Amino acid sequence: MTGRSPNINRSRVYEDIVQRLAAQQLPGTDRRLFPTIRELLCFAAVLGYSESRKVPLDRSQGVEDVSYQQFEARPDAESLIYLIALADAQDTGVLREDNEEECATIFEEYANGGLGVVKDYLLRDGGEYPDRALMRLLRERGYLQVVQAEPDTGAISF
Repeated sequence: MTGRSPNINRSRVYEDIVQRLAAQQLPGTDRRLFPTIRELLCFAAVLGYSESRKVPLDRSQGVEDVSYQQFEARPDAESLIYLIALADAQDTGVLREDNEEECATIFEEYANGGLGVVKDYLLRDGGEYPDRALMRLLRERGYLQVVQAEPDTGAISF
């Protein structure tokens, strides 16, 4: 898109979850679950879309923004904004020039819904390890399947 692209907003309602998943280190490690807030928002938007959770941002609670340049720096992240907007609208017209704001809003609403799913699950799970909790969430919802490998019987001899 060639028009001026808007920053991507997130609700302050989920700031505790954003900080826990993208800013704080996982217990016992020196890494974060999501290296950037951009990556967390992309995950949340895909989860929100998959769960049909499109929730407008409650601007009365405040919003934080992520510079659009953070999305431009990763073409796959920028493309995800337009892919989700296209999937939601079911009309290529959403990709028209000067329609970046609508695409950003659709992405924000699904990210907001996805953050709600994550927060609800983490509150219910109550675990100290959010990485394990998210893996359980993805397995329970059928997005992640554990494949058991066939045992290697080639080494067995009689």
